[in-house]
Amino acid sequence: MLVTCFMRFSHPILLLFLATVCLFVKPYSLAEIAIDGVLDEPEWAEAMQFKNFVSVVPLTGSPAKYATTVRVLASEDGIFFGFENHQPAEVKRIRRQFARDADVEADRNIVSIDFEGNALVGYCFVVGSANSRQDATQTNSEYSNAWDGTWYSQTHEDGEYWYSEIHIPWTVAPMSKAADGRKKISLWFSRVVYDESLRFAFPDAFYSRPTFLEDWHTIELDYKGQATLDLFPYISYAEQIRESGDSAGENRFEIGFDVIWRPNGSTQVTGAINPDFGQVESDDLVVNFTAFETFVSEKRPFFTENQSLFSSSIPNDDQILYTRRIGAGNSDGLMDIDVALKTTHFGDNVDLGLFAVLESDQGDRFGGEFFASRFQRKVNDLTVGHRLTYSDKPILERQATVQAIDLDWQNQTGLRIKGELLFSDVRRGSDAAGSRLEIEEQDFAGWTKLSYGPSDAWKHNLFLSRYGDEFDLNDLGFMKRNDITEVYGSSRYKRLKYDSDSILLSSSTKLDFGYSENSAGLRLESWLGFENEWDFRSTRSIEFNFGVFSSGWDDRITRGNGIAAYSPGYWSYAEYRSPQGDQFNYFAALEADYNPEQELSWKLSFGPEVYATDSLTLSTFFSFGRKEHWLIWDSDTHQLAGYDSAFFDMNLGLDWYPSERHEVRIKFQWVGIDAEVVSGYVLDDKGRLITSDSPSLNFSLSDTALQLRYRFQIAPLSDIFLVYSRGGYYESQNGEEGPGKLLREGWEDAMVETFIAKIRYRF
Repeated sequence: MLVTCFMRFSHPILLLFLATVCLFVKPYSLAEIAIDGVLDEPEWAEAMQFKNFVSVVPLTGSPAKYATTVRVLASEDGIFFGFENHQPAEVKRIRRQFARDADVEADRNIVSIDFEGNALVGYCFVVGSANSRQDATQTNSEYSNAWDGTWYSQTHEDGEYWYSEIHIPWTVAPMSKAADGRKKISLWFSRVVYDESLRFAFPDAFYSRPTFLEDWHTIELDYKGQATLDLFPYISYAEQIRESGDSAGENRFEIGFDVIWRPNGSTQVTGAINPDFGQVESDDLVVNFTAFETFVSEKRPFFTENQSLFSSSIPNDDQILYTRRIGAGNSDGLMDIDVALKTTHFGDNVDLGLFAVLESDQGDRFGGEFFASRFQRKVNDLTVGHRLTYSDKPILERQATVQAIDLDWQNQTGLRIKGELLFSDVRRGSDAAGSRLEIEEQDFAGWTKLSYGPSDAWKHNLFLSRYGDEFDLNDLGFMKRNDITEVYGSSRYKRLKYDSDSILLSSSTKLDFGYSENSAGLRLESWLGFENEWDFRSTRSIEFNFGVFSSGWDDRITRGNGIAAYSPGYWSYAEYRSPQGDQFNYFAALEADYNPEQELSWKLSFGPEVYATDSLTLSTFFSFGRKEHWLIWDSDTHQLAGYDSAFFDMNLGLDWYPSERHEVRIKFQWVGIDAEVVSGYVLDDKGRLITSDSPSLNFSLSDTALQLRYRFQIAPLSDIFLVYSRGGYYESQNGEEGPGKLLREGWEDAMVETFIAKIRYRF
């Protein structure tokens, strides 16, 4: 089927595109040690060895159930790691294959490296037993797999052991200079026995501890900073088979390149000329009727590579730098990017970063300019820093600047304090002929988070924030809302040890609470929640949540046309996950909530996965839910409306890896809604609902998306993609179409159909 689709859209330019493959495909060498998963080179016998692994899942600190040995070598080419994993024949081995940067749900080894030894950021390299790979950056509060590095690995099995061999070049990340050619780095090794839900680690450190990075093991290696220059040229061809109904879009043939220059080990410059941001990985479908924006993760290479220094997440999920704003354009369409540049410098105690992007002009639409900077300095237990973002959007006649001062302090007692003070300045008006921009909005925001983990069993968090009513991050950041003061906290107790004859491996109980209000003193939320999780030795798990909330006010649902009051209510959630190492596994969940205004709503979810072979996976997700009185804003009648509604959601996926370099992925998503109007409403002077004389209408909608993708890996970070995408959308005023018709109409009413061929190669 996939081949048929690609052949159908053959094109002379595409054939030329594919013919260039032979110019790029070539064997590549790694270093003096052959990365084949076999630790047979004589150098391994003289390598440093680490054997004293302990159990961290469950987090008991007791000696590991199965022996693990890690060997470490260093040369001018980088660091080499060799894992020797003892796994008796009676312990099931999970050898599943996964796409690059997907979660490796199999037996696996993890190498984590802090190249500075200052506990600010670590780089994680994950290798599954079938040589699936994932890389990520890790701080004490955030794990992000958006980062990609160039490194090598291979695995091998032999009797009761399996092995992984890993080569991580010194150039994988910028780092400070080494005194006298010797560099101190910190390491953390981890191993997962997937079928028994066990994790072992050396040293005794784990994510849940406030001092996770501080607890890593420090070693000293020979190191000589290298100057490198990597070029990533690309060629892409995009054929718009269908766009906006039956009208065909324009076909595009693009050429450009990214460049990564490291003049020394501590400085890196990343640039892009005419970067290609064509989607080879589709975003998830989202239907959003709330007053709040949907966050979409970044997938474009320039914005994910070497981005850890600019990471700017706030504990409430806001972000100071949200790169999906760049190229987003406006209602008239997306904007192309001419030039992008990013540079970072890592010193002994001071790190600096600069980031700039220039959009191209498109007809009478002038492109924007975007800039960000980052400074941070660490002294003993305290890290202080400064951030700045600037955006100039001529199509909106709007310029915005955000500045932030942050600090992060922690000590070995388990106490950690983080905080940030922010200021935003938004100006409007034409900048032509030196005209003065008028200040539109200026305001402050601030937050602080306290974490305390006196032991592995107990962990406490407290978060406080205040956003001014004119504070605005959304020009180059992501902010759910302003005009809010909020506080939330939690206390968690985790039982880590059970008797050997117990069916339980571990369990946890958490109590959390939250309160928020706006600047007028109106309570937005006040809630108390209880959560319990049980992890079984069979690798089954059960989760149960229950919570209550008080009465309050919703000052956003009417889009500025009044403030709606709501009454107290409750929510609950229950989830079961089957044993994770089986060929067929699944999760099932039921959630429900109630309050008098919106009455009862519930949703049932079911997600089965079939591992037909180690290289072929079928994953699915289905959900069905109802809301008895779904209250949303009706923009047509300019009022609130309540709907008796049904929700349908379906995801189907196939991942096939016929060999290590070949990957075939099929992804289909569908979202459908049937909504029959109960009544329209206006608000009285107390914010209560009053039936309106203006009728609102029923509605039904269906949104579908299909992507077929073939990927061939020429070498690490060098790929060929062939991608076919199709999207359909259907809506009516019926309100009771039913799932069968919604799915059929949403598929048949195709709005967009695209074929993309792309090659990106690293020189």
